[in-house]
Amino acid sequence: MKNIRYLIGIIFISTFISCTSNQVSRDASNYTIPVNNFSQTVEMLISNDDFLEEEILKINAHNPSVQRILMGADAHLMKRKYIEANTELERALRITKNDGALYLRLAHIRYKQGLLQESESFASKGLLLRDISSWERLLLNVYLRN
Repeated sequence: MKNIRYLIGIIFISTFISCTSNQVSRDASNYTIPVNNFSQTVEMLISNDDFLEEEILKINAHNPSVQRILMGADAHLMKRKYIEANTELERALRITKNDGALYLRLAHIRYKQGLLQESESFASKGLLLRDISSWERLLLNVYLRN
């Protein structure tokens, strides 16, 4: 009986550890931009739409089910299928309204479509969230420049 309890405990602990190790870290050290190139990077975000899009696609969602939806939306975004990407993101928005990655992508899609006021609106909503990184905050501010 003790062996069974011991075995169940080990299974539980190993399952818990494997679940927590699959989470994507939002630590700033994951980004490849050196601090001494920061001002140049900010200039590139403002002037180079492709670089901005690359940085946005690096931002992951907190919720695993939303992450899966983001992957589908990102595939549409890279193919310039903005309506399909938007549909996926709005589905994710019904799951949670507290994820900066969603607002970043929605602001970016609206920007690419030339809908600048809507882009600013999504960026503003994203900036109201408390649980976003400084990098997400900076990226959202790029859409407020127009």
